[in-house]
Amino acid sequence: MFDNPNDRKQLLGSGWFGTRGSRFQSDLLACGIAKTFEAGEPLYHIGDPANGVYAVLEGAVQIMAPADDGQEFVVHRQGGGFWIGDLALFAEALRLVSVFATQHTRALFFPSSRLDRLVRDNPDYVRDFYALSHENMQTALRIMANLAVTGTEKRLVLRLLHLDEGATKSDGWIVVSQDELAAMVAVSQPTLHRNLHRLADLGLIELGYGRVRLIDRRKLISSCQC
Repeated sequence: MFDNPNDRKQLLGSGWFGTRGSRFQSDLLACGIAKTFEAGEPLYHIGDPANGVYAVLEGAVQIMAPADDGQEFVVHRQGGGFWIGDLALFAEALRLVSVFATQHTRALFFPSSRLDRLVRDNPDYVRDFYALSHENMQTALRIMANLAVTGTEKRLVLRLLHLDEGATKSDGWIVVSQDELAAMVAVSQPTLHRNLHRLADLGLIELGYGRVRLIDRRKLISSCQC
């Protein structure tokens, strides 16, 4: 039985899980198995059979999707409270993305055998899992919409604001390399470097090795509304 109060608080504070009914929350957590992953270790790969759902408790994961040329690109990063793996599982299909830990990460794994039994015994829970798929689709659509925004700096700010929402709140750093960030924003390295340093010079962000921290979210948001 999952009974870590701090982890439970983390999950209850997340969007999808926190809005579910208490019976569903308790029944689902009872199915969870604690797992740990080190930086670079996969939760699963593109093309793997779907074997369950993951909930990130601590640390962070990055999602990689394939382009038409066969290369995989980082499309998103998310920290504690993030759930993934539902789409392929309930579609009885292969994984569409790869998911890797970006740092030491603790997660709960919900095996397909336990979830199948849970839904079989409680058919109404299917709606709860559809709500998770809806939330993750909302995230995917937000990423696509932000990529369509004209103006490199605005696109970069929107991506940083989105990544910051899933960053570890204890230190506020977004762990992401400039190579990965450039790919996420669809700009060249020199262009990204120039825009990052302009934002840093304005006192809106702080740069570190392989990481970024937002200093003034309000002004960053205002810059996107101009």
